[in-house]
Amino acid sequence: MAWGTRMRDFLTDGSVAALCDEMARLTHVPIWLRDQSGEVIIPVWSEEDPGAATGEGAGAIGSGHPWSFVSEAVARRRAFEQLGVADDGTHESYAVPLRISMGMLGAIVCCLPRHILSAKVDSPEALRLQSIRRSIVLLASSVCDVCEAQVALRKRVRELEALYRLGSLLNAAGSVDHVLQVALDLAMQVIGADAGSIAVYAHPDGYLRGETPVVRVFRGLSPEWVGDSRPLTLGAVLRKQALKGDVVAIGDMAEDGRIADPERVTSEGLHGLLATGLLDQGRPIGVIRLFTRAPRAFSEAEGDLLKAIAEHLASGVSKAQLRELRTEDERIQRQVRLAADVQRRMLPRHLPQIKPFDVAAHYAPSFELGGDFYDFLELGGHLGVLIGDVAGKGVAAALLMSAVRSAIRAHAQDLYHIDEVLSRANRALCRDTLDHEFATLWYGVVDPVSLKLTYCGAGHDWPLLAHVPADRPLEDRDIQRLTADGMALGIDPLQKYPVGTMMLQPRDVLVAFTDGLHDATDFEGRKFGGTRLRKALVELLAKEPKASAARIVEYVMAQVRQHTGMTPRIDDITVVVLKVGER
Repeated sequence: MAWGTRMRDFLTDGSVAALCDEMARLTHVPIWLRDQSGEVIIPVWSEEDPGAATGEGAGAIGSGHPWSFVSEAVARRRAFEQLGVADDGTHESYAVPLRISMGMLGAIVCCLPRHILSAKVDSPEALRLQSIRRSIVLLASSVCDVCEAQVALRKRVRELEALYRLGSLLNAAGSVDHVLQVALDLAMQVIGADAGSIAVYAHPDGYLRGETPVVRVFRGLSPEWVGDSRPLTLGAVLRKQALKGDVVAIGDMAEDGRIADPERVTSEGLHGLLATGLLDQGRPIGVIRLFTRAPRAFSEAEGDLLKAIAEHLASGVSKAQLRELRTEDERIQRQVRLAADVQRRMLPRHLPQIKPFDVAAHYAPSFELGGDFYDFLELGGHLGVLIGDVAGKGVAAALLMSAVRSAIRAHAQDLYHIDEVLSRANRALCRDTLDHEFATLWYGVVDPVSLKLTYCGAGHDWPLLAHVPADRPLEDRDIQRLTADGMALGIDPLQKYPVGTMMLQPRDVLVAFTDGLHDATDFEGRKFGGTRLRKALVELLAKEPKASAARIVEYVMAQVRQHTGMTPRIDDITVVVLKVGER
């Protein structure tokens, strides 16, 4: 609501006008209340009141008197007639101004007889004159106090309305830029600024990094002004002051010695500046600046209002950033789920059916996307078994895993010399990856007729081969490690990979795994390790020497879960089991 400095904007119930009438009757001196416009406010005592006229304020709502406006000539005649005094030109007007912080409201006017004005000092007439003047001054002071209280109350109401509107708008706003624009428009409106801008840091820790906040939204400013990254003040002192939470107010920047380039300010047509920082829980995130086209002395109340807006805005910006991050996170999660689905489809959909082999596998990524992989390759009647682990986790590891798997598959179809398969995959990985990107891998090919196993390792955990006796329970001494090994893929392009061979026997069990199995820890930080894995194999195969590959995988993973309990899994776990059946 707009309101000015007219008496009618403050005294809405006619009480002061009625009080002037009562004082006139008590002092027998004509007294009336004059508005700043020159009109006189009078109470409407009755419809027959000879001085009453229907005006703007007639019948105003309130517990006091209805009131109306008349000209000063009518008010003078009315006052004299009410007192039964002749207005014969022997009275002089005496006015006590009604002035408040917002300006002149009007005056309380009385007409004093000249004989009282010229009375001797200490005479009864002089004492009466002093009493009348003192009463009018006290009345004027009381009226001004009431009006000042209304000014303060209305300012407070305006501030609360602005903050309420800002809160409602910020809750409804979407993006960070929308939040900033809404707040800037409201701040300019309630403070009466001609232009403004809000600059925020691009990074949450931009203030600590010494970065310069970037203007995100602006009004009433030229693109040249907004695009100029030079500090407005020498050494950016005012920006630093604002970022501490202080309110910066300059009546005329063209005359302020702290302005770095007064000509720049003048050419933009700016004079007044009111600014403060946006602080979220004490952390500076930006600056709001309001400008006026004419010199202006900003009040303390206006500075406090801008600071309150800035505090609400900082909270709104943080919420909007969280909403954006949440939206972006949801978008990324959707993409990750799609990528995870693609990755799962890259794993074998069906287990190979090549007699006399029984195979099974288990894959458990620590995240939706993992760096572990396994594969079975049918190579002209032979069976290839592949298991690997790339460095890292998540999206990057999944992409690298896909590249390694594809390289092995591409070369394995043409080469039975598995050491050359790994060498070619290694050279490709060295060429296309960074220094910290590498993969460990174990690759074996088994002949279903001769049961000859040919294998190579590339920095991978050594698989276990259990020879299950036909005439006694399995013991730990019946388990051996397949140790032919070379350096991980992607490190040395000249690396050679030794080949190992092993003649398998019926009932033999090959267990290949990734390091996530060994590294699975319990609440005390103890790893599952190779010893527990061997123990699990001995326990199961001693009791169930004919256990299937799927049963062996299930039992091993059950032992891992029993060991780790509810401890979060920190690495991918993959297990591949190949069992040689009876001929």
